[in-house]
Amino acid sequence: MAFPYLRSTIVPLAVGCFAGVAVIAGLTAGLYGWQLFAVAGIIGLAGGIPFGLWSTRRMRATTPLARPESPTMDPSASIREVDPRRAEPYPPAPDQGRA
Repeated sequence: MAFPYLRSTIVPLAVGCFAGVAVIAGLTAGLYGWQLFAVAGIIGLAGGIPFGLWSTRRMRATTPLARPESPTMDPSASIREVDPRRAEPYPPAPDQGRA
């Protein structure tokens, strides 16, 4: 079995986000003791691990987006016929060319 790179990245980020929200909320409420950081760590572990595992499973279950057939930045360029002698990649802006 391969190392779970996605899970080992998402779960610590989720734990840190949950703990950070708890620390910010506690500091905003005027709590400045070590107890705040202990409770924030517990909240981060209790909320971040399940959320990280859930989001990892959801990311793996989602089908990837289809890539455009053309390497250009215009996704509809592969659908319409392109004349290589005419250099107009995008239509002009509404206010472009008016005096």
